[in-house]
Amino acid sequence: MRTAASPSDAAGFFAGLDPWSVLLALASVVAGVLLGIAVHRVTERLLKRLGGLSPELVRRIARGARLVVILLGVGVAIAFLGAPIQPVLAVAVIVAVIAGLALRGISENFAAGVVLQTRRPVKVGDVVEIAGFTGVVREINGRTTVIRTTDGRVAHIPNADVVGNPFVNESELGGRRAEVEVRAKATSGERADLRAAVAAACEKVAGVRSRDPVRVLTVTAEPDRVIYRVRFWHDPGHGPEVTAAVVDALAEQLEGRDAVVTSEHPPPPLTPPGTV
Repeated sequence: MRTAASPSDAAGFFAGLDPWSVLLALASVVAGVLLGIAVHRVTERLLKRLGGLSPELVRRIARGARLVVILLGVGVAIAFLGAPIQPVLAVAVIVAVIAGLALRGISENFAAGVVLQTRRPVKVGDVVEIAGFTGVVREINGRTTVIRTTDGRVAHIPNADVVGNPFVNESELGGRRAEVEVRAKATSGERADLRAAVAAACEKVAGVRSRDPVRVLTVTAEPDRVIYRVRFWHDPGHGPEVTAAVVDALAEQLEGRDAVVTSEHPPPPLTPPGTV
């Protein structure tokens, strides 16, 4: 059976220390602290130059780098004093494994947040569709991406889910295309005028981008009926409002004509179309 260490054993250990070892141990601790401060400042400056990282994220990374350097200096000091470091290493490994398992989700989201803020596939103010939520990005922090949805909710989506799954950024190209369908009675001689009238009415709607032409595509042409698909471009996040305005404008333009304007594509008919 092992007996507890007596005060004489501790006194013997300290009495047997080499003064140079003690000085080197103290120097290691001091050097670790000074180098940690220097690493903290250098890391902070580099990350600020890199750009795309929030101030909170920069501070956390810099503090982590400083702590690692200081602990390294303490470990070297223990080695200079001749103390066995195997138990310390074992405890450090156990603590690291437990911390890794406990903080796995946090660390994954933190790393994903670094990717989002450096690569910037999405940024604050973008209109996005992520994990089934559509809205405007309000914040990207160290853990979540915050989205204000189009129906007034606020969604906090883990950064790991944003990076690890497909998402849509509607703002990246500066615009989005929408379309409505026009079904009207028209003979072959009336279709050219009808097409021009539909395009002109759509172009006058506020919110329809003028730099992208309105396209009127024929879907179905019958002897006395025609179906057009009208495609137009608008700014991100304004699709429902602009589409509704286009439907109203086309309905007004075609008033008096046997016509239907809809933004919902009907299902295919259950019976086959008539023979030509």
